[in-house]
Parts: sequence; C-alpha cells; structure tokens
Amino acid sequence: MVRYKKISRVVLICLSAISAFLLFKVWDIRFDYDFEAFFAEGDEATEFLAEHRQRFETDNDFVFISLERGDQSVFDHDFLLKTDALIKTIAADSLVESVQCLTNMEDFFKTPFSPKVYSQPYIHLDDPTKLAEDSARIFDRPELVGFFIREDAKALMITLKHRPYMTKDNCDVLKANLTQYLEDHNVEDYKYAGRAIGIGFYIDTMQYETVLFIGLSFVLVMVFLIFMFRSVWGLVVPLAIVATSMLWIVGFMAVIGQPINLVLTVLPSIIFVVAMSDVIHLVTKYFDELRLGKSQFEAVKVAYKEIGFATLLTSVTTAIGFLTLLTVNMEPVHDFGIFIALGVMMAFFLAYTMLPAMLILTKPPKIVQTGFTRNTWYPILHRSFAWVLKYYKQVGVGAIVFVAIAIYGALQVESNYYLLEDLKDTSELRKDYEYFDKEFMGLRPFELSVNVKEDEHSIYDYEVLNALNKIDSFLVADYGLKQTASIVQVLKISNRTEHGGNTDFYKFPNKKDAKKFVERLEKFDRSGLLQLYVDTTETYARFSSTIGDIGRYAIVEKNERFDTFFNKELDTSILAYQFTGTGHLLDRNMNSLSLNLTKGLILAVLIVALLMGLLYRSFKMVVIAIIPNILPLVLLAAILGYVGIQLKVSTAIIFTISFGIAVDDTIHFMSKLKLELNRGKSFMYALKRTYLSTGRAIILTTLILCSGFLLLMFSDFLGTFYVGLLISFTLIFALLADLLFLPVLLMIFYAKKDKKVTKKLQE
Repeated sequence: MVRYKKISRVVLICLSAISAFLLFKVWDIRFDYDFEAFFAEGDEATEFLAEHRQRFETDNDFVFISLERGDQSVFDHDFLLKTDALIKTIAADSLVESVQCLTNMEDFFKTPFSPKVYSQPYIHLDDPTKLAEDSARIFDRPELVGFFIREDAKALMITLKHRPYMTKDNCDVLKANLTQYLEDHNVEDYKYAGRAIGIGFYIDTMQYETVLFIGLSFVLVMVFLIFMFRSVWGLVVPLAIVATSMLWIVGFMAVIGQPINLVLTVLPSIIFVVAMSDVIHLVTKYFDELRLGKSQFEAVKVAYKEIGFATLLTSVTTAIGFLTLLTVNMEPVHDFGIFIALGVMMAFFLAYTMLPAMLILTKPPKIVQTGFTRNTWYPILHRSFAWVLKYYKQVGVGAIVFVAIAIYGALQVESNYYLLEDLKDTSELRKDYEYFDKEFMGLRPFELSVNVKEDEHSIYDYEVLNALNKIDSFLVADYGLKQTASIVQVLKISNRTEHGGNTDFYKFPNKKDAKKFVERLEKFDRSGLLQLYVDTTETYARFSSTIGDIGRYAIVEKNERFDTFFNKELDTSILAYQFTGTGHLLDRNMNSLSLNLTKGLILAVLIVALLMGLLYRSFKMVVIAIIPNILPLVLLAAILGYVGIQLKVSTAIIFTISFGIAVDDTIHFMSKLKLELNRGKSFMYALKRTYLSTGRAIILTTLILCSGFLLLMFSDFLGTFYVGLLISFTLIFALLADLLFLPVLLMIFYAKKDKKVTKKLQE
C-alpha cells in the first residue's frame, strides 16, 4: 500500500505540472466566428465563388447604415447637411474603401445641343430651394428608391464598402469608429448592419457564454456532489477531475492555436458531463466495495477491474461518435468532432490516473458507512424492476406503438435555413437585420454569374446583352429582387442619360446605342464600373443584389423558377449560369448536411455494433444493445418534426452527440450483466443485480448530464439553446429505454432459459 501511495503522489505531481502549464497557456485561447468556414472545402461551388470574387469583388464586405427621421421627411436641409458631413468622416476612415449616399451621388444627363455628358448632384446641398425638385427626381429613379432611400422618404441609407476579409479586430475597430462618428455628428436614430457589425456580436457573445457555461457547470456539479456525497471529499475529488479535464482540452487548443468557434462553445459543457459520468460510475462502484468491507486499495482495484473496461469502452464509443462528424464537409464541424473526441479521451485518461491516485491518498467520506440496502435508490429500483418484470409484454407493445408515432413525426422534419437562425427573436442584432429586410432590400447577398460558352461570343454581343436584359427583367418581376446591379442597369442608366435624364428612357437600348454606350464606358470609365459587372475576358457577367432572409426553401423555389425560365426562354447553347455568393453556398451546404450526418451516424452505429459484437461475441446481444440507443434518436427526430424545429448544423449534430453519449449507459448495463453472468449467476438474478447497481449509476449520470446540457438554454444563440434542450430530452429517452425497454428485450430473448427464476422474481 505504501508503494502505491508513492506512485500516486508522483502521478499527481506530474499531472499538476502539466495542468499548471496549460493553465498558463489557456489565457491565449482565441475565439473566431467566420460563417464562410461552413463552406464545403474542395466543393466545386466553393471554388467557383473564389473565382467569381477574383473576377469581380467580394459580395459580403459592406455595411448598411439607415438614418431615421421618425415621422419627418429626410428632405430637411439641416439633416442632409449633417448626413453629408457624416459620410465625409466615414469616407476618411482607413478601413473604408467607398461610401455612397444620396448626398454624395450624382445624376447624369446629356442635352441635344452637346455631346458632353453633364452631371448634377441628386441633392443640391448648396440650394435648399431645390429640395422639392430633388425629391421628385430621386423618386423618379427606380434604382434609388428602396435602396438609398426608404419608400416613405423617412429614412436615408448610407452604404459603405470596407476592406475585404477583415479580421474580427478590424471589424471591431470599424464598428467602434462608425458608432463614434454617428455620435459625434449627433445622429440619434439609426440602425446599422453587415458582416463587420455582426461578427463582433457573435464573438463577444461566444466569449461571454463560454465563461458563463464553465461557471454554471461548476456550480451545478458542486450542488450535485454535495447532494450525493455530503462531504468535502465528495466535492473536491470529482470536481478536481472535471476541472482538470476542461483545463486540458481548452489549454491544448490554446497551445496549438485552435480558436473556439460558434459550434465549439458547447465544448466545456460536453467535457463536463462526460468527465463527470466517468467519475460517478467509478466512485459509485468504489463506495459499494468499501461498504462490503474492502480496504481502500482493494476497493479501487475492484472498481477499475469491473467498471474500468466499461469506462474505456464508453469513452471510445463517445469519441467515435464525435469523430464521425468528419463525414460533414465543414471545417467548424470537423473541429468540433476532433476536439470533443480528444477532450473525451483526456477525461478518460485523467479518470484512470488522477482519480485512482486521489482515491488512494484521501480518506473516504462517512457516507460509505451507509449500507447498500439503506441507499435511497435501492427500494425505488427494486420496485421499478419488479414492475418491468410483471408488465414486460405491455412495455414492449407500448414501445412499438410509441415508435410508430415517433416515426411519423420524424418524417415531418424540415431542413430550412436562415442566415439569422442562431439569433433569438429578442436579439437587438436580429431586429436590426430584420429592419433592413423589411424597409430596404435586405442583407442576404445575391450573386448570379452568367457566361458565354463559346469563344466566338462576347458578353457585349447584342444578342447576349439582350438575353441578359431578359434575365434582369425576370429577376425583378418574378424572382423578387427590388433591383439588380449589372451591365443591364448600366446600359439603362446610360440610355436615360443619353436622353436628357428622361425616366421614360430607363430601359434597355437598341443595338446601335448599346454598342455606343459600351464603347464610351470602356474609353472614359475611370471608376471601373464595367469591371464590377463584366470580367476582363468579356465572357462572364455578374448580377448582384441583396434580398431578405426568406429561408432556404423559398430561395430554392425561386431558383427552380429561374432555371425553368432560363432553359425555356434563352439559348442555352450560348449561355450558362450559376448562382453563387455567400447565401447560396450556405444553402447548398445545408442541403447536403442531412445526408452527410446520416452517413456519419450510421457509421457510428456500425462501429459501436462491432465493438459490442467483439465484447459479447453474439449477434443477438448486439441487436439488443443497439436498439435502445436508436429509439431515442427516432424520438428526437419526432420532436423536431412535431414542434417544427428546423434541421440545421446546430440541431443536426445533436443526433451524433446524443448517440455518442447515450450509448454509454447501455455499455455500462451490458458490461455489468456480463460480469454477473461470468460469476455463475442465473440470467434473471444477474439481470436484477445489474438493474439495481448499474441502474442507480446511470440515473445519477443522466441527471447530471441533463442538468449540464440544460445550462446551454441560457445561450443567446438558438442553436446552442436547442443543443441543450434536445440532448437533455434524448438522454432522458435513452435512460427510459435502458431501464424499461432493454430489460424487456433481454427477457424476451433469454428469460425462457431461466423460467423458474423468472417466475420466482415475478411473485
């Protein structure tokens, strides 16, 4: 015993040294939110977007600022002067590339007496008497209304383009600068939105919630430990294992430079519950052996001999469950699977090193003096087992009926997707984004690329331009865009300019004029306007706009209508098209998400089945062990279907998480049953003993697991909220399946061989 104490001290010293190093490094952990990381790597659509951006520009590096006037019109001279001063300040910011507002934009026109193109400001700031005339002219320009000015003339829009691909730090600087500029110019009623505005909110919230969940997890575990063990020992020892497990995985991520992304914010909660599950099973068995009169060393030895292998198996299966997320071609999901799996194995390592060392070196609490039969859980589990034994046929039939109802609900699951899906309705950021969807054109980028197929054709061929005009008309009249930015709009404005600014000529020009306008623009366009809509090879044309966050289903329906139009109305031997842009790629990835996660889940089930087969060397036992863990997933899908919760990244990974964690209880149950049978006990007595001892541990771990995950409901992100809520439901379903349905399956397949014992137990 003295030797083992020396070894235990050495182990604790080594682990403490590693922990001290990781504690020092953990302060270097970074947070990151880049929704473009959800683009599938190596996917042809992702590669096309990169090429599209090289041809033209990025589609998501903008900020919209709406200046409100309440019940008054924006055509107030003082307000317009203040706005003009504001945009000049914004334009001087080093992070801003361009700023557009009606106060700095010009209208172009020609006169019949001169070939020269003249310009005038849309708003004559130096002559207030022209405001009424300016207002009428602005509302006579369809490309302005609904974008640069609200349709009721009570809000003015400032659009700015900032440096592409800005980091979070630069986004924070730009947001802070914009806020300061607005305050300096006494702008009180405004709203702004864009990637640079949202990224700071997401990352700041992630940082806050990560710390919050770690703090709440520790408070929760302290409450449970005090309730269960009623001693300082029962608080310090398990808490040390859980805290060290969290520290190691977060510290390791900091060492290798892996940031915490939106999906990984739940990492502390998952590691907390997994580590606590290992501790509870081992400590519970350790206490049971002490109650039987074993010495500390013998109790530790027996606990790890009987529970250790099951703990190893549960850790491996849980890690495998998370690693199957590698089937999803999204970098954040890959990171989630890898680092959660790594954290699970770290928790197992500490449960096998740090925990036994502490058990050997510390004095057990007084609670071990309470006999097993006097334990609170014993009479409850005894009555429960007797009930299952008596009504096992009814339980089996009820389970079948319940599953049939659940399958119907699961078939109702939808996989719609919204850009703002992770923000609660009460979120101020979401309200601001929805404001732009409602009052202006929306914030979801729209990008369409049209290209000529043959070398002998050019985008500037009139036949091609005329086809592009048909596309533009369809996008506005049928697709639902308020307007597009494209070569077609450039030609319409040029045609209007050619005819003295007459709105009647804001239309697609004839062949002769179109050629003239293009030649003029190519010769005199110093702003690079053409290059925004036609690439340098003159084979690709771009249609750019924004649209409201209407959901993937609505966008898919619009895209299908466009495809029908394109193939019916245009010459597909000359032209081809491809939707692209940020929103399109997210929709595309969400569409393939379900299939990839299903493959991963099936792989996880097969691997777990293989492990169970190697353990029991019986196909029948494999089926019996797997079914109770499939049922909770069906019930989870039923909840999604009946309640109307959409299948998306955050909710889809719940299935993998749930299976990886829920199967642990079944493994502990089956391992204990095998152990009892190997001792020569009859099947029904072995089942009863397993039910009473393991049942207590899996109830306690399920309560702790559910409580840990329910903490995630405090999140401001709906995805994290649903992870906490739905996994808790699934774990409860898994517990019921293990305590009710698993014994029923075992009795149906094996109790016939033990009829005398079964009859005695049923009495």
